[in-house]
Amino acid sequence: MSVRSRYLWFVGGWTVLVALLMVAVPLALRARLPEPIAVEWASSGSPESSSSLRDFLFGKLVWWLVVAAVWSVFGVRGVLRRRGLAWAGAALGVFGSLMLGTVVLTTVANLDAPDFRDAAELTGQGWLLLAGPLAGWLGWRLGSRSAQEPAATD
Repeated sequence: MSVRSRYLWFVGGWTVLVALLMVAVPLALRARLPEPIAVEWASSGSPESSSSLRDFLFGKLVWWLVVAAVWSVFGVRGVLRRRGLAWAGAALGVFGSLMLGTVVLTTVANLDAPDFRDAAELTGQGWLLLAGPLAGWLGWRLGSRSAQEPAATD
């Protein structure tokens, strides 16, 4: 399998996994979420604005799929000359973990709230700051490894 095809399998798998989890977690808890849900919080910690769950998820999914498509092209087309696959893997790791984390934290903050104004304070962003670089490092390692492995000859 060539470097590009391995990379595409990696990117495709990661993209689908993140997208599925972004949708599955809130939908599994939909019965416990208010409609609309809180999506932005003021600096005081109180919910500031709301959106329907469908619109919130659609917006996050579009962002994720656009970023995944752009970085996939960067990695496969060799737009990034030096270590292109590694940079693309790192970017997809960071952005995917941050997008998924944002959806999960927003869902948890809205759990069991009768109205979006009663949603809990958004907490856990520190974990996202730790998970992002870790996922980026793993993406970098996988991208670097796939670029270094020689293609199998038939």
